[in-house]
Amino acid sequence: MKKRSIATLAMLLALALALAACSGGPSESSNAAASDPNAEEIALKFWYPGTDEILTGAVKQVIQKFERTHPGIKVELTSIPWADYFQKLTVAYSGGLQPDIHGLGFGQLISTVDQGKYLDLSPYIEADRWEGKDDFFPDILEAGQYEGGQYGLLLPEIRPLAWRKDFFEEAGLDPESPPKTFDDIFAYAEKLKKAENGKTTRAGIDIQTSNGEQSYLSLLLLLGEDFYDAEGHPTFDSPASVGLVEKMVDLYESGAIIASNQQQVNGTPFVNSQAAMAFVSTAGAASLQQSIGADKIGWTLPPAGPEGKQTALMLGTFLTAAQKTKHPEEAWTFIKFWFEKENVLEFATKTGSIPPLRSAKDEFVKLGDGNEVAFEAMNDARGTALPAIGRLT
Repeated sequence: MKKRSIATLAMLLALALALAACSGGPSESSNAAASDPNAEEIALKFWYPGTDEILTGAVKQVIQKFERTHPGIKVELTSIPWADYFQKLTVAYSGGLQPDIHGLGFGQLISTVDQGKYLDLSPYIEADRWEGKDDFFPDILEAGQYEGGQYGLLLPEIRPLAWRKDFFEEAGLDPESPPKTFDDIFAYAEKLKKAENGKTTRAGIDIQTSNGEQSYLSLLLLLGEDFYDAEGHPTFDSPASVGLVEKMVDLYESGAIIASNQQQVNGTPFVNSQAAMAFVSTAGAASLQQSIGADKIGWTLPPAGPEGKQTALMLGTFLTAAQKTKHPEEAWTFIKFWFEKENVLEFATKTGSIPPLRSAKDEFVKLGDGNEVAFEAMNDARGTALPAIGRLT
């Protein structure tokens, strides 16, 4: 009887192990490369959008630190300009050559997640009892969720109003006093423009004439509108939208705007010192502070619109993994490592992204005046795909 019990127990144990191996979910043994020095090294292909040197340098530092602490996993980085990124990623998925891990723009993840391309991170988060889940600002965590799944973790950015203090002084404006009203933005743009031989050499404000939806939306939000209303109907022909376009056309015709493309490889006019103001990303503002001097760059919340609405456009970059990756455990291990407090704080400090962890807020704010502005703006920031992002205090 005792022998039969032992045999039965052995059979049940073997069956349980076999079922676990077939379940496809997270398991301790599947991350052997990270823990067994004799295991074969695993290579993860990693695509990240953007080729700015500061950004790519920060990404490489995260990878180097990860590889030092995870000797069984190698991360092979490919940096691709934003202008080409989504098209290349789409082609890679179509050909079955997608990277194991990759970044995605704020509006790119949820709009394509129903295509079944991306790995649901929820089982790995739950299996690890990942503490970072509770540390994330809830709204930022929810930005990567779709029908109960967690398909990405977001590194948020906002688009504050940035200005060149040296150009303000040159135009006779107070370098410490940015536009205070919606109409001031347009009036300042006219004062700050600069022309030589009938050609604009410096725009008053950087509003791109191609792929310029981010600048347009930054202004439209101040008018209390979006591209779509609450029922999802487009509002492009609303009186506010039409009136805004007319004001932007007036600026262009007066020479206060330089024709440009938001995604041009060599950067926008503001980044190239050809514009005095811009709704630039916090990452772009931080990069400029490092390249031309923090004393020349100011950034603040955009002024309130005519109805008193003060908000800022929120975007950012998701980290996600491919559903068909051969190494889902290792992909999750890398993503989890990226969002550890020390690592995400270091990355945010270098790139101008905003750490999405509540435990990192106070430390990040102390690192610079602009960082406090970033968090302040996040309390009422809005994205292109979400109704509202806020409540971050």
